[in-house]
Amino acid sequence: MCGIFGIWNLDRQAVDITGVQLATTAIRHRGPDDEGYLLVNTHAERLRSCRGEGTDYRLSLPDISQQKADYGVHTRFDLAFGFRRLAILDLSPGGHQPMSSHDGKFWIVFNGEVYNYRELRDELAARGHQFRTTSDTEVILAAYEQWGESCVEHFNGMFALALWDSTARKMFVARDRFGEKPFHYVYIPQRLFAFASEMKALWAAGLADRRIHDETLALFTQHGQVEIGEQTIYSGILRLPQAHTLTLTADGRLQKRRYWDIDPTQRIDGWSDERYAEGFREHFTNSVNLRLRADVPVGSSLSGGLDSSTVVSVINRLLPETAVQKTFSARFDDPARDEGKWMDLVTESNRVERHDVWPTAERFFEELRDLFWHQEEPFTSASVYAQWSVMRLAKEHGVTVLLDGQGADEMLAGYHSYFNEMTDDLLNSFDVLGYLKWRRDCLAMHGVVPGSFRRVLSQKTPEPVKRLLKRTRSLPQVEPAQPVYPREFNRVSSLRKLLWWNTTRAGLVELLRYADRNSMAHSREVRLPFLDHNLVEFVFKVPDRLLMRDGWTKWIIREAFRGIVPKEITDRVDKLGYMPPQQQWLGGLSWQDVMMDQLQKPEKSVVSELVLTTD
Repeated sequence: MCGIFGIWNLDRQAVDITGVQLATTAIRHRGPDDEGYLLVNTHAERLRSCRGEGTDYRLSLPDISQQKADYGVHTRFDLAFGFRRLAILDLSPGGHQPMSSHDGKFWIVFNGEVYNYRELRDELAARGHQFRTTSDTEVILAAYEQWGESCVEHFNGMFALALWDSTARKMFVARDRFGEKPFHYVYIPQRLFAFASEMKALWAAGLADRRIHDETLALFTQHGQVEIGEQTIYSGILRLPQAHTLTLTADGRLQKRRYWDIDPTQRIDGWSDERYAEGFREHFTNSVNLRLRADVPVGSSLSGGLDSSTVVSVINRLLPETAVQKTFSARFDDPARDEGKWMDLVTESNRVERHDVWPTAERFFEELRDLFWHQEEPFTSASVYAQWSVMRLAKEHGVTVLLDGQGADEMLAGYHSYFNEMTDDLLNSFDVLGYLKWRRDCLAMHGVVPGSFRRVLSQKTPEPVKRLLKRTRSLPQVEPAQPVYPREFNRVSSLRKLLWWNTTRAGLVELLRYADRNSMAHSREVRLPFLDHNLVEFVFKVPDRLLMRDGWTKWIIREAFRGIVPKEITDRVDKLGYMPPQQQWLGGLSWQDVMMDQLQKPEKSVVSELVLTTD
């Protein structure tokens, strides 16, 4: 797990070495264990691996601060990589980055984990590749040597990587299937390409500014939408979409390619419900087992809901009988928001050492500036702060890696907002009896009657937002971003199409940004077993009735883990998660007010003063 940075001056100008240092320092929270640099002359095949102040003391490398800018056409460095390491696998200096292939032809900076690196290493070794470390980074390099750009299709993990291929004089970039790891970049054709794990590195290097992109800001203030498409909220900075590669050649040609997708038209038919549940249990258990691989302490985040409780319960079955799992949870003084009783059920039925944190409104506003600085873009609720507090708690107790239940709701229809899609599908299939039963079950279990209408977002700007815009700037009125489906999805159910959209295009990726920034702010790593691509592909092949059934959401999880997860949890109807008493915390402020205050006043938050002085 790391922070990465890079710049390639396509106009052959020398890189600003001081800027490279500043950029890498700006993301040191992502990797406090090691620091590394690579300087390259892409035209003369001249390169130099360097150290910084935070480099592992066991490495003998020249100091980057001693490297003088050389403006000779054959001696200057026009490409640079910067790296900060959080050591998770192979804690030795062998895991240092930027890392080169054996022959020095390929160099990589890599953020994330490839969980199936052991299996890949065995396969590659059988093909003649040799390894000097036990790191997954070296496996990526060998995989690129073996399969080229299609190597990413072999990885099971979360990653953002940039690789310099000196043989082809090109940079190869890739991001994982779901967007767990971030990749931001600036591209000026024929001039420069720069990238970073976080935008603050680009700002520190002077490669981008904080000019707001009006349309993106309007999507948030008017419709609460963030992480839509490639454009960030800052005008000059883009994000590489999830499941994409990017290739940039020395002549300035840039190509992006989607290398993975879900096909919801595929089905596994004819199985019994028990066999579907067994298949889910097998895939999920394998996913958890892979994500327990680490050379540092591993724990879990426990919210008390079905998803995190399942993760904790499966970990308990996989650990040695003498091992005790550390869990970390957020609690709230408001009984309506506190999940403590559900957490108790999980911890009492497993070998668990539980740790709780109690976020408060006062601490929220005290830390809001830091929280927003790490998040960089607006977020949609105070639940982000609850997660932030959990990550800090894990750091205080020396646990570096946490498994979390995020991702299940998006692919398994865990939100009540999916009730409408299920209703539409029943009506469109003329299943009147099924429709009436569905309405009855939803009313009995959840107290709601799903309608057959589509949710329509109002085009009228709410009054709090109008006041906010008058106080700040005039923004354009924009339409909300709507799902776009391929033509071949015409026969796919409404429910399945929306799950595909939220899992692979929008929705989930927003939550993954929160998790990445919150964890890395405290130098922790979050792993998400529900986002194993083998598991997700399986889920999208099972019938819809395995997802929503008789008023139940996520039916297949409940069925798969009966007897493993406490019955009270599998039979639980309500859903809270880490949701603080937000309105109580905010008083009379709107959430948009809070976020805009952070955007407009990066040096100071007046919202904190306003709220904390009100009774």
